[in-house]
Amino acid sequence: LMLPSSHHKKLAKVRVAGPDKKGIIATVTTYLFKNNTNIEDIDQRILEGILVMNMVVDITSLSKPLPDFRKGLKETGRLIGMEITIQEILPKKIKNVALLATREPHCLVALLGEMKRKRIRGVPRLIISNQKGLGPLARKFGVPFCFTPSTNRKKHEAKILQKLSENEIDLIVLARYMQILSPEFCFRHEGKIINIHPSLLPSFPGARAYSQAFNKGVEVIGVTAHFVTTDLDEGPIICQEAFKIDKIKDTVETIAERGKSLEARVLTRATKLFCDDLLTL
Repeated sequence: LMLPSSHHKKLAKVRVAGPDKKGIIATVTTYLFKNNTNIEDIDQRILEGILVMNMVVDITSLSKPLPDFRKGLKETGRLIGMEITIQEILPKKIKNVALLATREPHCLVALLGEMKRKRIRGVPRLIISNQKGLGPLARKFGVPFCFTPSTNRKKHEAKILQKLSENEIDLIVLARYMQILSPEFCFRHEGKIINIHPSLLPSFPGARAYSQAFNKGVEVIGVTAHFVTTDLDEGPIICQEAFKIDKIKDTVETIAERGKSLEARVLTRATKLFCDDLLTL
C-alpha cells in the first residue's frame, strides 16, 4: 500500500477485516463518501473467506470530528460483521505495541527496557500470554497482562483480536510466543506482526533450532527477525545477526544462552526500525 505524498492533506489508514460477504465494500465506501472523505489508495485481498481491505483516505475536509467518525466506522463495521479501524497518518507517531510471549522472558525484558528508556518510539500497551508465568514481569514494568489459554486456538485468537482492537495496536511483537498463529490471524494483521526465530531461516524451522544446528555440526549460529505472513517462518526478513561456534568450549546450553542474547538484540532492533517508520512489508 503506497502512501500518497502531500504537504497539506490530512491522511488516515482505514483497515477492514472479517468474513467476506456481499455489500461490504459498498457499505464502507458509502460511509466514507457521506462523511466527505476521499479514498486515495485501496488494496483488497481475500484468503479462505476472510477479506482484508486497506485504504488511505483524505480526511482533510471530514464532516465531523475524528473521534465521532471513528465511532461511526466501528458501528458500520459491527452492522456488517467486520472490524474497521482508522489510524491517522502522523509523522513519527509513537506506536502502540502488543507483546505476545509464552514462558521465556529474555526478549520481553529487552523490549520493555528499551521502550521504558525511550530508545524505541513505542508504548507497550499490553502483554498477552498463553501461560501465567510472565505476569510478575508485566507488573514490574507496569504493563497490563492478559492471560488467555491456547487449548482452544479459535477462542485464544478471538481474545487476542479483542485486546488488539481495544488498545488500537499498531505493532504485534512475538517475543518468543511459542504458538503458531492461524493463517487467518496473520492475514488480518499482515505487515503488523514481527517475530524472532533462532537460526538463519529457513535452515532450521521449528522450536528446537539451536539443538538441531549443534547436532548437525553447524559452525555459525544466527537469529532472524522477520514479518509474519501466512507462510510459517517464511515472511520477509527484517534483520539478522550471527555468531561463530567454538567447537571446543561451546555446548548446546552455551549456544542457547548466546542465542537468547542475540534474539533479544535483533528483535529489539527490528521493533525500533518499525517504530521509526523505516519498514514496509
